[in-house]
Amino acid sequence: MPLTDDIRDLIEHETTEAQQMLRQLVDALPKSVEAHLLLATSHLRRLEFGPTLTYYRETLALDPKNDEALRGIGFCLLATGDNEAALAAFRQAFKASSGAGALRFVALLCHRLGRIEEAIKAYELLLGSCQPTSSEIPFALQGLALALRDAGQPIAADHRMRQLIERFRRERILVASSLVNRNNSDDFHEWSPYADKARLAASLNARQAIDPAGRFPESFVLPRDRQALETFAKGSNAPPLYIVKPIRASGGQGISVTADLSQAIGRDDVVIQRYLDRPYLIEGRKGHCRIYCLVTSAEPLRAYVYSEGIVRIAPEPYDPSPQAAGGASMHVTNTALHLGHPGLSISQDANQDDTGSIRSLSALLRRMTADGLDGKKAFGEIKALVEWHVRLLAAEGLFARQAASAPSRAFPPKLFGLDVLIDDEGHPWLIEMQRTPAARGAPLVEKINGEMYVTCFQMTHFTLIDDATPEALTAELRSDDTARRRREAEQEFAARGKFVPLDL
Repeated sequence: MPLTDDIRDLIEHETTEAQQMLRQLVDALPKSVEAHLLLATSHLRRLEFGPTLTYYRETLALDPKNDEALRGIGFCLLATGDNEAALAAFRQAFKASSGAGALRFVALLCHRLGRIEEAIKAYELLLGSCQPTSSEIPFALQGLALALRDAGQPIAADHRMRQLIERFRRERILVASSLVNRNNSDDFHEWSPYADKARLAASLNARQAIDPAGRFPESFVLPRDRQALETFAKGSNAPPLYIVKPIRASGGQGISVTADLSQAIGRDDVVIQRYLDRPYLIEGRKGHCRIYCLVTSAEPLRAYVYSEGIVRIAPEPYDPSPQAAGGASMHVTNTALHLGHPGLSISQDANQDDTGSIRSLSALLRRMTADGLDGKKAFGEIKALVEWHVRLLAAEGLFARQAASAPSRAFPPKLFGLDVLIDDEGHPWLIEMQRTPAARGAPLVEKINGEMYVTCFQMTHFTLIDDATPEALTAELRSDDTARRRREAEQEFAARGKFVPLDL
């Protein structure tokens, strides 16, 4: 039986249902390569790398040269930090198919393993084998330029960087967005666990115990925190409503709001949080903000918050009374979950940033000020909340381990998202972290993200030496990596645009 793109869409939006259906399909069609690949994809969607590897390997048992499975195994091993095994897997994939994607990962992994000359040769082979219009060229040029800098060859690195900048000038949004999205996928493997709501909740709870400046709702991971939740629910500070979130779901899948914990408290696969029942309302509706943070260096730590963002608004008017609980269209603000709802209104004019179900952060802050709150103060508190979260990541050793694991330029800049809710007093609350925030969307989303991606590119892609560079500085940059790093930080800061440096 033919398998269609409808299944991939189901994986994206109804992952649990897709997995159940695909397991039945694999049982019914045990020799179907496509069924095994799709089942692997469904587990990869939730970053469940163990089952993903199992089904990719079952695919290879059926089709030993299957390119998607070979590269998928390499990606899973990379995502779990086994760089040596990942390199071997991508070498095997390249040997089987001579694919440019596999070769790019060979080069990247050689760089991360400190085999810089091998990385340079692999990147050069990749550039030599690609057609001039190949989408792999920007990644190869970026990787080669950074490997050459780590090899102490800044002049050669600048030559490759100029080629990349010239390509960027011809296709600004395409090149910039492609690099940001691919770099997010190829990040240090320890970013992945923070996409797990249980891991994130545990980290937030632990951090607040020693640094209470962060504001986020009380969170309980089941089954571990079941007794603590029962105690909390009986206390004087118990809320009228709770929000129940499947641990590995995304995009609003499976979320419910309830006043009665009797059914949810027996589950073993959810995070239960205090529901913030007094949000700031936009025309009577609840919304949340997507806030972006860019980490440009792990050691020394440098990070920024973007002063623009995206606000997504629920399609139905908000009613906080317990008897009204349970309506996802009122409580859950992920617009992708409400496609087709008559109350969902998405403007097709990218210049309209204060109308409909998707708006800009700046429009929200203006509206708050008009309503008697202080939008400027609210953004200051958002910045402080982002700083608190980055300090959490630093305290847990994420950046130190990344810096110790490989040459620093082997890791691209990291852009991640925080979902923030503003309460009716104008204070931001951290709800979730998005390791790889969605790039595409409505026209306003494309405009905001496109401008941000261009700035990300300009902050992190530049030459170190040009005709105007003084001779003494040129000599220093050619011989001293400390000088090169200082120059990188200076040019990054000068090109920051709407990115605001964090005080860490």
